[in-house]
Parts: sequence; C-alpha cells; structure tokens
Amino acid sequence: MGRETLEPQELVEREDFERSHRRALSTRVAVTAALLAVLASISALEAEHSAAEAILAKNDAVLSQSRASDEWAYRQAKSIKLHLQELSPGGATDPEPQRAEIAASESRARADEEERDRANREAAEHFARHHRFAVATSLLQIAIVLETVAAVLDRTIVWWGGLAVGAAGAVALANGLLGLL
Repeated sequence: MGRETLEPQELVEREDFERSHRRALSTRVAVTAALLAVLASISALEAEHSAAEAILAKNDAVLSQSRASDEWAYRQAKSIKLHLQELSPGGATDPEPQRAEIAASESRARADEEERDRANREAAEHFARHHRFAVATSLLQIAIVLETVAAVLDRTIVWWGGLAVGAAGAVALANGLLGLL
C-alpha cells in the first residue's frame, strides 16, 4: 500500500499544462519572429537605399573630378598659348582677355574640386549609414534564427537569447535611422 498511483485526471492535467506551456512559448516565438522580420525588412531596405545614395554621390564626385581635370587642362593650354604669343616677335596684341579667361578657368576648376570633395563626403556619410543598417540587418536575422531554434527545440532560454540579439538589432536600426553613433 505504500505506492500511490496517479489518477487519470491528474495525468491529463499535467499534459494540458505542458501543452499550454508549449503553445504559449510557440505564440511568443511566432510574434517575436514576426516583429523581428518586419524590423529586418525595414533595415535591409534602408541599407539598400543608403548604398544606392552612396554610389550616386560617388558618381557625382567622379564627374566633378573629371570637370575639374578638364578645366585645369584648358587653363594650362590657354596659359601656354599666351606665353608663346608673348615670346613671339610681334607679341600678344591684347593679353588681358586671355588672362581673364585663364583666371576664370582656374576658378571653375577649383569650384569643381570643391564639389568633388563635397560629393565624396556625402558618399562617405551614406556608406557609413549603410554600414549601420547592415549591422542591424545581420543582428535581426541572427535573432530570427535563434527564435526558430527556440521553437524547434522548445527552449525558453533560446527565445530569450533571440530576444536579446533582436533588441541589439533594433538599437542598431534606431542608430541607423537617427545616426546617433
């Protein structure tokens, strides 16, 4: 008589408890993974947009450098022509308009170089922003994987780990959007 046996309803209650516990974890995992997927999608979209903006700004920088190089070559050619005219026996008839054109060409070349530098800075800023979003996307994707593993293994601790990595990804996303760091 020293043995106790479990009644059938006690077994059912324990099974119900375990089933509801698993269902609760599954629900948390599903909701968490869905939210992380939305954040990862936003982050990936912003990363792509920032990369495209960086490329466009770099194109502007290359175009400005090309214009500056053309202006410097034009200025050099005009300057050489003026010096040759001044050294020739008759000399230059009126060198002032040519000197003014040389100065204007130099001014345009310097303006194009300033535009190049501005576009390069803008490209670097966009690329840094892209990098922040890329980090956020990676963290959010890792968090989604952890959430999937939590669902498969039915482990709450893995869910918490995914939640922690997802929170870090959300902070990285906010950093990308706000540019805090």
